[in-house]
Amino acid sequence: MAAAASTISGTSAMASAAVSSSSSSPALSFRILSECSKSKARTSLMKLPHYTVELPMFMPVGTQGTMKGLLPGQVKDAKAQIILGNTYHLGTRPGKDLLNDIGGLHKFMQWDRALLTDSGGFQMGGLFPDLRKISLEQLIARDAPGYAIGGLSGGEEKDKFWPTVHLCTDHLPKNKPRYCMGVGFAVDLVVCCALGVDMFDCVFPTRTARFGCALIDNGQINLKARDFATDFRPIDEKCDCETCKNYTRAYLHTIVTKETVACHLLSMHNIAYQMRLMKNIRESIKEDRFVDFVQDFMACYYKDQSYPQWVIDALAAVNIILKK
Repeated sequence: MAAAASTISGTSAMASAAVSSSSSSPALSFRILSECSKSKARTSLMKLPHYTVELPMFMPVGTQGTMKGLLPGQVKDAKAQIILGNTYHLGTRPGKDLLNDIGGLHKFMQWDRALLTDSGGFQMGGLFPDLRKISLEQLIARDAPGYAIGGLSGGEEKDKFWPTVHLCTDHLPKNKPRYCMGVGFAVDLVVCCALGVDMFDCVFPTRTARFGCALIDNGQINLKARDFATDFRPIDEKCDCETCKNYTRAYLHTIVTKETVACHLLSMHNIAYQMRLMKNIRESIKEDRFVDFVQDFMACYYKDQSYPQWVIDALAAVNIILKK
């Protein structure tokens, strides 16, 4: 995939609307399966040498060939199709010579599905629409197999975040995958899918697990809180991950931030949550009920329907009006 300092690439909206819905290169082929009838959300297949990935998809982060707190087999059990690595860090340790000697990163980490590696260095200074357009024009001209939207999710205001994503997906070729770097909060994932993004990555699910937090449909719960000391329910009764099938909130409350296994158990649940969310998004797009899915998701996440203005504005920009 290609990215640039102000990050991403683009063409004019008119040109991108004229391209076909599939594309291929020696290492990547991409085919759109279905599209939302109102928003820019779409499902697609991205065929890579080791695995065919169904998009939209969230990529768990395994910076140096490993995920903190999880074995590759457990990531697979959580339904992850692709893991993100970091080219710079892998080049530093273990280094390319060792990786070549063992037969590549897949063998090194015992992962037989897809991998994407990036350096992280493209995520700099990108909230200026005029510069974004220049970057889009120059990178689209290179005809890369896919494009990464970087320079976001770094603490910028949300009312500047979503218009930038919207601008990029308006201009990017329709027949290439679009990857928004560093996005992992559930609300952001749903909004960005509506804006036409296909791929995401973030350390959030495993990082928040290390602080004792578990992801659920209306946000997250902090299992350090005393309220959970006698709560014998699973984290999420709808979740079929090994943590939810075998352990209670009360058990987790006693060990979070104290025992290493707690990070393991919560990471397993949080990755499974992200995978289930993305699957639900994909299924809703295929069945052309994505708008209903978004409305139901937001109503659950914000129980009093006090939606942030940026969410209202972003979704309205792609014809999704939240119900009060």
